[in-house]
Amino acid sequence: MTKNDFSRLAAENFEKNGISRFATDEILSKLFDLCVIFLSANEKMNLTAIKDEKLVVSRHFADCLVPASFFPVGTNVLDVGSGGGMPTLPLAIARPDLMITALDATAKKTAYIENTARALGLFNVSVVTGRAEELAQTALRASFDVVTARAVAQTNVLAELCVPFIKTGGMFIALKGKNGAEEAAVAAKAAKTLGCRLVSDNAFSLIDTDGEISERHVLVYEKIAETPKIYPRKYAQILKKPL
Repeated sequence: MTKNDFSRLAAENFEKNGISRFATDEILSKLFDLCVIFLSANEKMNLTAIKDEKLVVSRHFADCLVPASFFPVGTNVLDVGSGGGMPTLPLAIARPDLMITALDATAKKTAYIENTARALGLFNVSVVTGRAEELAQTALRASFDVVTARAVAQTNVLAELCVPFIKTGGMFIALKGKNGAEEAAVAAKAAKTLGCRLVSDNAFSLIDTDGEISERHVLVYEKIAETPKIYPRKYAQILKKPL
């Protein structure tokens, strides 16, 4: 697919998904370059099951950018379990005001994110390699304005991994699929225990480039109190007895 074809396709899809503000020449050019790098790297490492440029546009780029408006201007963001750099890289392209740190336990993936960010000229991206439950007990604890995660774990499990990184008064933004509302209900106890509260469940319909429509949720939590120091627990404990 040529850059012009990609830009035309992305602009049309972004319009259908209500994010035309991100269909500028500069953003679309960088997203094309990201798509090329992403799919090339995917041949060597497991970043995504999607191998078609058209579906990368909607199922990755649009899916990451529809929630972009929920991130306050100029905030310091941590993306937990960033994996293939989603939402870190599209978000960094579309929102250069954000300072984004991608966290993943796999060194190959954080190296990919770091190298890709440099190749795209994104100086608002940094990476940290390690397990969230361990890093949350270091100097990174309570040091971010916003923590986000996409398709990492159920919300009650995810909250225990993410909320300890957030400053009191900050936000936890969970990018979830069709079961987002049900997950939020299950996670109510966890949220209270960890010191945060659900502010809004924002449902939207993601329109694929092939016309398929799928339900998505953006769960926005506010951190209202310091997280007890015992959290997060070891991952095996979190899974065995979720909050």
